[in-house]
Amino acid sequence: MATLVTLQGPDAGRSFPLDKDRIIMGRQYDSTVCLNGRAVSRHHAQLLLRDGRYFLEDLESSNGTYLNGKRLAPRVAEAVNERDVFQIGPYLFALRPAPTVASTESSLVVRQQVNATILDQSVYTHDPALKLQVVLEIAQNLGRTLDLEPLLEKMLEQLIRLFPQADRAMVLLCEGERLVVRGQRCRHAEDASAYPYSRTIVRRALDEGVGLLSEDAGADDRFKSSATLTSLDLHSVLCVPLIGQGGKRLGVVQVDRFRRGHPFRTEDLQLLATICLQLAVVLENAALHAERLRQQRLQQELALAREIQQGYLPHEVEGFPGAGFEIHGEVFPARQVAGDLYDFMKAPDGRLGFYIGDVSGKGMPAALFMVAVHTLCRHLSSLSRHPGPTLKQLNATLSEDNPGGMFVTLSHGLYDPGTGEVVLASGGHPAPLLRRVDGSVEELDVPTGRLLGFEEGNFQYPETRILLARGDTLVFFTDGAVEAHEPAGKSMFGTRRLSDVVKHFTADRPLPACAELAKNAVEKFTAARELQDDLTLLLLRRR
Repeated sequence: MATLVTLQGPDAGRSFPLDKDRIIMGRQYDSTVCLNGRAVSRHHAQLLLRDGRYFLEDLESSNGTYLNGKRLAPRVAEAVNERDVFQIGPYLFALRPAPTVASTESSLVVRQQVNATILDQSVYTHDPALKLQVVLEIAQNLGRTLDLEPLLEKMLEQLIRLFPQADRAMVLLCEGERLVVRGQRCRHAEDASAYPYSRTIVRRALDEGVGLLSEDAGADDRFKSSATLTSLDLHSVLCVPLIGQGGKRLGVVQVDRFRRGHPFRTEDLQLLATICLQLAVVLENAALHAERLRQQRLQQELALAREIQQGYLPHEVEGFPGAGFEIHGEVFPARQVAGDLYDFMKAPDGRLGFYIGDVSGKGMPAALFMVAVHTLCRHLSSLSRHPGPTLKQLNATLSEDNPGGMFVTLSHGLYDPGTGEVVLASGGHPAPLLRRVDGSVEELDVPTGRLLGFEEGNFQYPETRILLARGDTLVFFTDGAVEAHEPAGKSMFGTRRLSDVVKHFTADRPLPACAELAKNAVEKFTAARELQDDLTLLLLRRR
């Protein structure tokens, strides 16, 4: 009888005994080996035992069964052996020989193996009071901390005390596909790291999901291929896997004896397996605790980043005493930090300079690029009296050093409070809406140049002149407003719906209330608790 071992995919390391002549693998509950995943059919494939050989057959699955990378023809059985690997959906499998136990004491090498996921009550039959006391003491110590390093250090110290014949105890944990030594303890003064470990023993314990006891590991035929094991001259080994919820392999605990005499016994293996059951639970709790702490730190950092980002955005304009205009900007981020930006300031020639932009992407990368764009815009707009050349210079500067290939759409304008004239240039940004004092709304025809930061080139950004009458409101926005999708995803909010909202931006309605009105309309349309994309509005009204 062979064993089916999961090499990669969900529940990696899990094994299934092939104790029948026909093993069906699939998603349906009546399969011999139940697998999860959309790529797995209800009855996907089967393993057949014929004359001592195994054959793999695809059961007309939707996504196919692959043997050594080649897709099998449906309903054609192919011979498989221990050198082959086969794939079903996200799972990669291989055959391994079933574990055997020698029948007599004189020929015994692997003396015993135990289930590493079930508590064996017989562990307490030999000196029950002492062993129960030790197990309870270990459980108490394991429950005192969720900090991994001191937890494992205390655990190894107790194992050396619990097994007086042991020369070394060690814990190896799975980190992705790798096994990493997270702690070692030697009984004697020598450095524990001077003794390597055998991946053969560790991998077998993980693959089969059982605790192993070998009285003479160097003579064990199963480990003959391990050069490390031969060089170690190990006499006796205990190796127990740490198995979490759903059969997840967390790592192993191994206890070694290098000296001759006094080998480990079956009750030692049972005792170590009992302790490892407790340790596995604590390790999962420690991992959850570490993840919660990481999430808390991330949330704190994002909150600080948002506070810093908000500090870049102006809330009132200075330098225009008795100004006959209002201006208001608002960023509604889809996440804690946004890639949208706006700004307004007094230009060197006395006009009001402003811009609104939308950086590609969302989250922290977009926010960092937004800061660079904001800083450059502030600097370049102070050197030029024309929006078009400013955007051209901004594009050239961003293109010089942009390894991430990010870009930004931007509208930049200058407003003359005396005449009501706006000079506007656009780099790939949506055209603004103009609400006239009579309540009509129109989408302005603003020629747009190339978006900014993509590549260097002699791109031009034509300028458009707009005259605002008293009571007119100019509405700039990012695509988070017009490209928001309804729940079914069939239609977007669009410019028409936004125009209908802008009609309610009456001259007596404060601009912050107008921005909130637009944001609420988008949220109602999407029926979502959070925005699908950053939404930014910049409103300019001539009184």
